[in-house]
Amino acid sequence: MKALLYIFLAGAVMLTACTKKSENVYTKMVTPVFPVLTLKGDPVVTLSVGGSYTDAGATGYDSLTNTTTQLTPTSNNVDAANAGFYVVNFQTINLWGYRTLGSRLVLVTTISPADDISGTYKRTSNGQEVHVVKKGTGLYTVDNPGGVAGNPAFIFPYYIGFTDASTFEGPTQNTPLGGLTLSSTSIIRNGTDVTLKWVVNNPNFGTSVRTFVKQ
Repeated sequence: MKALLYIFLAGAVMLTACTKKSENVYTKMVTPVFPVLTLKGDPVVTLSVGGSYTDAGATGYDSLTNTTTQLTPTSNNVDAANAGFYVVNFQTINLWGYRTLGSRLVLVTTISPADDISGTYKRTSNGQEVHVVKKGTGLYTVDNPGGVAGNPAFIFPYYIGFTDASTFEGPTQNTPLGGLTLSSTSIIRNGTDVTLKWVVNNPNFGTSVRTFVKQ
């Protein structure tokens, strides 16, 4: 009887040791590794209504296998017969199944290639200078879309595009401040005098109309 009791107690000790050991098992966390997606050509391009569009494509680089893949669009809604902004989307997936997305904006416009409203503008409420730079037919970058004074975090290139001489858009774009879109856009032309107006849609901005006058 004592022998059986000793065997039972020994088994209990062994069981406890195993359980304790199992409690000290740690799971190793693996940091995700995402592939790199690179657009060929510019992130925003322009063409005239009635033209044809062929996307330049993109590449995907997988650092896990050290391979580069040529990418074609996963979606492309460009309608060259109608003015407006369109989006061409891409994606790449690496060996571990992680994916990276990318996109290109395409402006289809009726505006003349000679039209040019580039220059230095000032926001009427605070005198902050904003620089509008022509990038293509009807296509421009604005270096401070909010016209915010004294804060370099608000200075970054943002694309606007004219579908015709009196209409322009500021489509959704990724910026250092997150997704940003313009609404209530308008332009007033009086000879060489130009005034631009818009509302910035982003949590870091208010909802008021911002007015910029060309200098």
